[in-house]
Amino acid sequence: MLTPTAPVAPKQPQRTTQQDLGKKDIFLKLLVAQMSNQDPLKPQDPTKMASQLAQFNMVEQQIKTNKLLGELARAGGASQSGGTGQAAASYLGHAVTVNSDRLHHAGGAATFQAVLDAPATQLSVSIVDGAGNTVRTMQIANPSQGANAISWDGLTSAGAAAPQGDYRIVLSATDLQGKAVKTTVQQSGQVTAVRFTDSGTQLVVNGIAVSPDAIREIRL
Repeated sequence: MLTPTAPVAPKQPQRTTQQDLGKKDIFLKLLVAQMSNQDPLKPQDPTKMASQLAQFNMVEQQIKTNKLLGELARAGGASQSGGTGQAAASYLGHAVTVNSDRLHHAGGAATFQAVLDAPATQLSVSIVDGAGNTVRTMQIANPSQGANAISWDGLTSAGAAAPQGDYRIVLSATDLQGKAVKTTVQQSGQVTAVRFTDSGTQLVVNGIAVSPDAIREIRL
C-alpha cells in the first residue's frame, strides 16, 4: 500500500524590501523583469515607465555621489589638527606656524625658527639641497631655550646665490656638557592651498606641503 506524500509547498519568491530598492542591481533586475513579463498587446503605461527610468537614474546618481564623497573623505582623512578635508580647507588664507624642516627657496632671504628644548652653547644650522649637499652652514652662539629666529640670505658658503628649489634645514645643538639638545624647525606663513592626496590632506605653506598635524599656531 502506497503512503501518500505531502504536497510540496511552492517556493516563495525572495522578498524585496524598500531598502533593497535603493540598490542599483536589484532595481535594474526588477525593471527588466517587469518589461519582460508585460503583455505586448497592452504595454505598460509610458508615463509610469518614464517615472521608473527617472528613479533608476536617481539611484545611479546617488551611487556616484556616495562614491565621490567616500573618496573625498578618504583623501581628507581624519587628523588631530586637521580633521576632515573640509575642515582642512578652512585653513585657507590663515597665517600659521608649522613644524617643517623643508624650505622652498624662491630667491632672496628666508626666515625660520630653531626651537630648542633647553639652552645650548652652540647651534649649527645647515642648508642642504635635494642631492644631499650642504650649501651653507651657519653657527649661532648661545641660543636660548624656545624659539630662536634664524635668517638665511639665500647665499652659498662661497657667497654665490643658491639655485632656486627645495632645501632641507638641519639643526645641531649642544649644551655646556657637550650633550645634544633636541631641536625643531618651525616656519610661519600663509596657507595658500589645500591638496587632497592618496596619503591624506596637505596644506601648502611658503611653497611647501605639510600635514595639518604639523600646525602649531593659527592666526587670523
